[in-house]
Amino acid sequence: MTTWPPADHRALTAPEVVHVVTQRRDGTFRRPRIIWVVPVDERIFIRSTNGRGADWFRWAIATGTGRLEARGTARDVTFVAADETDLPAVDAAFRSKYGRYASIVDHLLEDGPRSATLEVRPA
Repeated sequence: MTTWPPADHRALTAPEVVHVVTQRRDGTFRRPRIIWVVPVDERIFIRSTNGRGADWFRWAIATGTGRLEARGTARDVTFVAADETDLPAVDAAFRSKYGRYASIVDHLLEDGPRSATLEVRPA
């Protein structure tokens, strides 16, 4: 597993929102989508509020590649379905970082969004 350089990890996980950009099969980028991102140790996770049916999520799974952008930092990434054993830590990270948005976080901890959790790794 490839790890994030500490400066990139901070730059991509410190902001409240980031943009996820998925790639088409021909390598061109799709439209950026605003998303929440959480760190779990040295790893980075994202979750689709609309579950596995969200357009950006389907492309992330189909191509496995894309980009995260936050505050002037843009990094090419790969997307990997989160392991079931990581979900409790990801849930806790969402609750910790975004707890002031309780109703949204509660939704993100439901089965649909939870099943659409991706680990984001450096490309």
